Amino acid sequence: MAHAVYFKSSKGGAGATTCAVGTGLSLARRGERVLVVDGDANFPAALTAAGCAGLQTYTLEEARKGACRAKQVIVEHPRCPNFFVMPCAGCTEAKFIDEATDEVSNLFDWVLCDGAAKSACGRAAVVCEPYPLAIKGADICLNQLRDGGFKDVGIIVNKVNGGLIYDGKIMPPKDIAALLHAPLWGVIPEDLEMPLGAMKAESVKAFKMTAARMAAGDGKIYSPARGYGGPGGYIKRKMRSRI
Repeated sequence: MAHAVYFKSSKGGAGATTCAVGTGLSLARRGERVLVVDGDANFPAALTAAGCAGLQTYTLEEARKGACRAKQVIVEHPRCPNFFVMPCAGCTEAKFIDEATDEVSNLFDWVLCDGAAKSACGRAAVVCEPYPLAIKGADICLNQLRDGGFKDVGIIVNKVNGGLIYDGKIMPPKDIAALLHAPLWGVIPEDLEMPLGAMKAESVKAFKMTAARMAAGDGKIYSPARGYGGPGGYIKRKMRSRI
């Protein structure tokens, strides 16, 4: 039976899709068969984030109408074996998305649901940014998930600028997790290349740690403040503050 995790954020742009894709790619590189269910009804965002834009043949709406089967909607990553995406673009019927996810879940070791098929998941990951409004929103999101029956809920702090932590301008991710009374599943550094569909080596490393922690329940957490100390770190912080 697949490990099903529901990815949710309290606001648009926090990076739930990117975190689902990044974690999924890392799990796939560990040898796990991974499906990301992309709940965006407007366009296949997860395909773009994974570098698979334009590879979709069928839509989930076509599957709903009987033109194909749900598994025919799934797109296999051309360069990362074991990683697959089922985009829900065009389909707004939540019940059918749940049914389609249940239908294909036995083909995978992990099913990461990005804002879709919540009922198919036994765990949930709340993605938040390290800023006051986002943290407050994450608190509300965590409470809603817990009230909805989720017992295993963790947080992934995304877009963390180590220089801002070093200068005391934002809270360290561990303090955010303590404030929210939730286990810290991952820390992802700020990466200005992610919106372009690419990832820096440090981001790949952070997602690898996140995947290992989600799979094993413990392990190392990425340290975004590393490298921001000393004269070189001071220059790095000053340069980033001017961008």
